[in-house]
Amino acid sequence: MNDELNNDASEPADSPSEQLILTNVLDFLKQEVPDKIGLRAYIDTIDDEQISHLIESVPADHRVDIWRGMSVNRYWPVIQWLQHDTIGNLISALSDAERAEIQTRASAEDLRVFADALPDYMVDAILLDQDEATADELQQALSYEDSQLGRYINKNIIRVRPRISVSSLRQRILKKEEEVVAAYVVDEDGELKGFIPLERLWRDQEDRLVHEIMQPTDVYDHQASFKEVLKSIQSDDALAWYPVIRNQKIVGAFPVSALLWELQDSLVDAEVVDTPSGEEDLFTPVSTAAKIRAFWLCINLATAFLASWVIGRFEVALQEVVALAILMPVVASMGGIAGSQTLAVALRGLALNHITNANLKMLLSKEAKIAAVNGILLGILISIVVGYWFDSFMLGGIILVAIVVNSLAAASSGTLIPFVLKKLKIDPAISGAVILTTVTDVVGFVVFLGLGSLILLG
Repeated sequence: MNDELNNDASEPADSPSEQLILTNVLDFLKQEVPDKIGLRAYIDTIDDEQISHLIESVPADHRVDIWRGMSVNRYWPVIQWLQHDTIGNLISALSDAERAEIQTRASAEDLRVFADALPDYMVDAILLDQDEATADELQQALSYEDSQLGRYINKNIIRVRPRISVSSLRQRILKKEEEVVAAYVVDEDGELKGFIPLERLWRDQEDRLVHEIMQPTDVYDHQASFKEVLKSIQSDDALAWYPVIRNQKIVGAFPVSALLWELQDSLVDAEVVDTPSGEEDLFTPVSTAAKIRAFWLCINLATAFLASWVIGRFEVALQEVVALAILMPVVASMGGIAGSQTLAVALRGLALNHITNANLKMLLSKEAKIAAVNGILLGILISIVVGYWFDSFMLGGIILVAIVVNSLAAASSGTLIPFVLKKLKIDPAISGAVILTTVTDVVGFVVFLGLGSLILLG
């Protein structure tokens, strides 16, 4: 391994960049005989969040190699940073023994948060490892969607009547085996009247009544979503737990930490790394937005004329074989849609900072394979339809080749265009589709009409 890599691995305190980490790990994995000992030692120097980012930036086989380079006690700390889709794909690639190791190390809280990302058999196995009371509570929690408060209810709360003394409440808390997360004052009908700040409870006078120190609080229904709660919580609120009700009765409390995770996920989804200065946001002033879009609309107009010029070069073929003109939109549409799908994946990868120089070739290879498979399968289907429709299986073969080639061009351009535009500090969200459409139209028309002219007209 080169000196730069050795220096990086020997200085974990330097917190290397994510791109450097990716480059170093790929250096380990690309050796003719992978250095598993060196990889494990290097992974030990980076934190859980960096490992999760690393896993999400490499293909499936490398993900497994990285996972196997971790110590088992880091499994769930790393999982907590992964996207749900990544968790499911990673677990499906592991061996039975490795999945069993994940199961045995899962806590009730892990299952509560990540059940939707785990295979059903793993969820059932983790539930069986819990005691009866915990399993029942988890099954009730899992009946909610992962974005509903009911999924995260903590029932370790205390309900007291307004005229209970501070001293009596302290004794009740001390008798509890599990840590009490919140205390609430309820009336004789069980309806919430307020909450009691636990930190104040231990320093207030013992003979005071709890209704004298209780404070008002917002309350939320068990079926409320995180988004609804985030919109309603005031910025000056300082509670760590909020009460949850079902049928007007308090059933527990949910942690603000769960809201913070939701907010973090929302920010990550919306984040664009190295945002270009000219990028348009949701409510950019009309005059500014119009100028930004008009520029790229003009570019699109020029590229449309380019596509028209390409078509014009095959005027004779179009006049002689009308079927070519009829089928042109099929070739262009298939390439455009395939490219748009790849472009969307690439834009998301850029937003999450998962695409770098280190893994760009691997991403290109993966997208090319997907394009080849879909292009061949759909191309064969289209060629059969075209062959019967126009009574010319030669024409069907031509459109098959055109769709496969255009799909590969769409995959390559859909991957590279946003990456290059980002390097040039140009907003790929506004400009990427314009360039992509040009590539797929020109390539599709040249291949389809060119082959049509050569084969059908000689």
